[in-house]
Amino acid sequence: MDVQELVRRSIGRLTIIRQTFPVPQNISQRCFRGNHRISSTLCDPKDPFAQNMEISNLYIYDTVLLLANAFHKKLEDRKWHSMASLSCIRKNSKPWQGGRSMLETIKKGGVNGLTGELEFGENGGNPNVHFEILGTNYGEELGRGVRK
Repeated sequence: MDVQELVRRSIGRLTIIRQTFPVPQNISQRCFRGNHRISSTLCDPKDPFAQNMEISNLYIYDTVLLLANAFHKKLEDRKWHSMASLSCIRKNSKPWQGGRSMLETIKKGGVNGLTGELEFGENGGNPNVHFEILGTNYGEELGRGVRK
């Protein structure tokens, strides 16, 4: 079950989850940081950069890596669409002509990041990401204060 399905089914209750990472078969490659299993490449005690990274920073790094990979593929394929017409001003902004193409490139691409393999399944989720349920609390009035 993916996270979106879990959220849909959990209206009216509080469910606490955390991401788990695949356990390497080789015990010497297992790496934990703050109760999170992370890539074994970050466990090198000789690398001060890797030792000081928080889990959220790992996700940010992987996201930038995924986007950079997509931009690189677009440039290599010579299917780049200029972003010269992009504007952050809402009333003047126009949809970027290459936006859908870039999204498809991102979805098709996959990279091996610091948190593991990043790729997109048919539903848009990463099939390599696993979560464990830490606890569930049911409220007396299900759905109270929840808006669609």
